[in-house]
Amino acid sequence: MKKFTLALVLATSTMFAHQITAKKAENNTYKAQFWAHGKYQKFDARQLKGATAYDLNNNVIKTGIDYAKGTTLLTAKKPAMISLTFDAGYWVEGNNGYEAIKDPSKYKGIVYNSLKSIKYGKRYFQWNDSFLNPIGMKLEVIPLVNPLNIKVGEKLPVLVLKDGKALENAGFETSDYGDLNVKTNKYGIANIPVKNKGLQIIAAIYMDDEVSDINVNSITIQSSISFEVK
Repeated sequence: MKKFTLALVLATSTMFAHQITAKKAENNTYKAQFWAHGKYQKFDARQLKGATAYDLNNNVIKTGIDYAKGTTLLTAKKPAMISLTFDAGYWVEGNNGYEAIKDPSKYKGIVYNSLKSIKYGKRYFQWNDSFLNPIGMKLEVIPLVNPLNIKVGEKLPVLVLKDGKALENAGFETSDYGDLNVKTNKYGIANIPVKNKGLQIIAAIYMDDEVSDINVNSITIQSSISFEVK
């Protein structure tokens, strides 16, 4: 990770302390949820760009999004895991810090940095070792043991892949730690401490220059896994 991107991570941790996940809802349906600072928060449903459910064998289950009912996810059968893609939009850093803005070109004031934020998430409801195989996210976190068996005080080993290859020196945030002082090794592996019961979210962070979008000069991609700690 470049020096400027590491500094950006440290300067904007509160902006990044938000992740997309899923939870079981009524009538055997599931809902996409936006987690921030210990609770679920509202978001624009159209920011949810995709959802795919998987069975215990890591096979795709036909999945749809009912935008008329918020972000209800309709699956052909009970999922063991759900993956989500979320557009967190444009952000501009000015004198008041980072602000979300629809059109960075219309921002008035001094611009210190501008970026596009994309978030991926995987929520595990059941576990099978088939989930050790990647599903092809641009940035992907894979737990190397059953995360549903992890207890408070233990560490979860994870693998981080960028475009299918191990990503060295990836940073993390979790639902327990806003800025976790842990990086992946040269094999893309890190051990993430779990401090609390309940919903656990572990997100890897990747940042780079953005050359294809004239509206911003940086892009941040986050990819998380979420699961219940008992």
